[in-house]
Parts: sequence; C-alpha cells; structure tokens
Amino acid sequence: MTECLLNIDLGELPDEDERLYALAHVANIACGAHAGDDASMRRALALCARHGTRACAHPSYEDREGFGRRALDVPPEVLRQQVAHQCARLARLAREERLPVGYAKPHGALYHAANASPALARAVVEGIVEALGTGVTLIGPPTGALADAATDAGLGHAREGFADRGTLPDGSLIPRGQPGAVLTDLAKARENTVRLVTGGVVDTVCVHGDTPGAVELAREVRTTLEALALPLESLGDGALRLVLPAGIERRAARDVLHALEGVVDAVVTEEHACVYFDPDAPPAEPRLALARLLREPLATQATTLVTLRVRYDGPDLEKVSERTGLSIDDVARLHTAREYTVRCVGFLPGFAYLGELDPRIVVPRLPTPRTRVPALAVGIAGGRTGVYPFASPGGWNLIGTALDFTAFHPDRGAVLQLGDRVRFERVD
Repeated sequence: MTECLLNIDLGELPDEDERLYALAHVANIACGAHAGDDASMRRALALCARHGTRACAHPSYEDREGFGRRALDVPPEVLRQQVAHQCARLARLAREERLPVGYAKPHGALYHAANASPALARAVVEGIVEALGTGVTLIGPPTGALADAATDAGLGHAREGFADRGTLPDGSLIPRGQPGAVLTDLAKARENTVRLVTGGVVDTVCVHGDTPGAVELAREVRTTLEALALPLESLGDGALRLVLPAGIERRAARDVLHALEGVVDAVVTEEHACVYFDPDAPPAEPRLALARLLREPLATQATTLVTLRVRYDGPDLEKVSERTGLSIDDVARLHTAREYTVRCVGFLPGFAYLGELDPRIVVPRLPTPRTRVPALAVGIAGGRTGVYPFASPGGWNLIGTALDFTAFHPDRGAVLQLGDRVRFERVD
C-alpha cells in the first residue's frame, strides 16, 4: 500500500501548536485571504523547514470576516487573479526560506464551490498554475470539477478525505454548524481514517488545525496512517506477516499482537512479525494494534541481564583473527566488552540473535555451512552473535563454547526473551 499522507490546515491561528507541523506530512498554509499574513506565513514556512514538512498553498475566497467559509459570488476571472495573488505571496516568502511549495489546496467554501463548478475550478487551477507552475499537486475531492481541471492542466491530484469531519449518507460533508459536522473523538477520527485508506478512496487525509484537540487528533491519524502503511502479506489461510517499524519495541509488539482476539501465536523477528490464527476467526486489522505503540510507547518492560561464561576455543577463532587483523585475545576481548540485546529468537528453539557486535569483529557467515555445529557453540555472523542451543547445522563463525547454559526449557520455553541483555565473560 502506498503511504497515505496527513495534511493539516495551518497558519490560521496566533497560538498554533508547533507539534502540528511535526505531525503533518503536508502543511496547508493560509495565504492571507481567509487568515494569515506575511509574519504567520514566514513562521509556518520556517516550521515546515524545521520539521521536514511539505508546504502547500491554501488560497481562499477573500473573506477574513467569514474565515473563508461563506460562498461568495466572484467572477471566474477575478477569482483566478485572487488565487494567483495568494499563491504567489506564499511562493515569494517560501523562496526566502528556500522551501518549495509543492502543493495547493483551496480552502473552505471555495473548495466546495469550485468542485461543483467547472468554470470556478478552471479559475482556481489557472491561478495556481500562474503562481506556482505545473509541478504542483492539487489536493482536493476524489472526483468533481477540481479533479477534472487539475488533470486538464497537467497537475498532480491527491484525493482527499477528512478525519475530523462527519459525512452525510451520500458521502458529502455535514455542513458546519450542524450536529456531527466537526469530530473531536479520537475513535471516530481513527474510524474515518481506516475507512478512507483501506477503501482505496484517498491519497491524503486532512485534520483541521482549528479543530478542538487538533494535536491529539493529528497524532491519532498520523500513527494510524503509519500503521496501515506497514506491508502486510498472507501466509496461507491462518497466518499473516507484517513488516515492523524500526523504532517499535519488539517485545511489546509481540504482546499486543498475541493479545488480539483469535490469535493463537505471534512470532517477532528483527524485521517482521507473524501472526497465527484460526482461519475461521481471523483477528481485526493487526496493524492497528501496533498504532498504539507508535503513538504511545508502552513503559519499558522489565528485562533480564544474563551473563554467559565462555571458553574462547572455537574452530573459526583463528580465521576471524586473520580476517580482522586482530589477535585472538583482541577478538575475545572485543566480544566480551559489549552488552548485547536479544533482537529476536528463532531458527532453533531458544536461539537468541544478539546485537550489536563491535564493528571491528564483524565478519560474514561461512560460505558453506557446517552440517553439524555442537550444542552451546558461540558464533558470530554479520553484526550478530549467539549461542547454538542444540547440535544442528549452521553457518556462523564459531569462536567459543558457552559453559553451564541451558537455552531452552521444554516447560518454560526460551530462556532469553526479546529485549533481554546478555554479557559474555571469558573463562580460560
């Protein structure tokens, strides 16, 4: 699934929260007609540059008194000039910040009026092109006159839906001022986001910067979008595999996935999670379970520090020494100098992948795996180290033997769990 972007209407309020710029992929900046002035536009553009947010021109009917939310009777040619003037004003200030304006989105009543009128839509698009060129993307309704005018002008078109607005049965927005028009409930915003994205309806979801609780709403939508963008694939009728984001705590991810109704097991590796379930009772969207961890990471779970006594007598120790240009004692010293973290548990029951190795002793796997590696052999491969729990085939470089260690108990499972810490202690 292509990532869906969060766009936020900004540059409208004097006490605007900077966190909104950090949450937005695209900031729709008021260009002075319904709100904003040079000072607010400069601030908005500086915050875009600071947070890596893309700048979008947000032209409107010239109606500061009505905040651009009243439909005005403006001839198309006059409207074209007004839109061009607003977009050019923002573009001029953006050049001072050395920030491109890559998007444009009509505001308020102009958004809806132009989408219903081909003449007004052409006027809006022509004004945008006059000020910003044809390299911009128009953010607007999925279908209608604005979409058609953008296509005719050669502009990109990002189909938009709204997380913080209620809709009528026909899919149109409930008019402001009516019950249910503006949504401040996080669950409703999340529900709207999931419906729009999973239905393939939109390329971008909007939160209004002046909606009460806008920061919390934007955070909810952003993390929902990030979760839904995680690649997900079926592994038969009773399993799914999804890619985990780099910053997520792996043990917490396993726990929240395992807790989903219908899930019988969840296995986490360094990059993926596999969810196993009854094919007749599949779980709810598992990626949404991870959204909570992206939004509000759980408190750090208790981990165990395990010290493993190692005799450095492995058959590959001398080859590792030669390959790295270090003495055998230096290889052993660097291997014991670090505290490692269990990145994943797999391959064999209880086999913990530990990282990160000191870069000076990183070596690749053996070109040809051994048919038999003895139990408790300590190996290194790439940036990882680990202890073989049982005799098995294996391709890691064997540098030692762990003493007095049981990696797996039939009744309790793996001794080392995700996130646990491990130190090696040299025994001569």
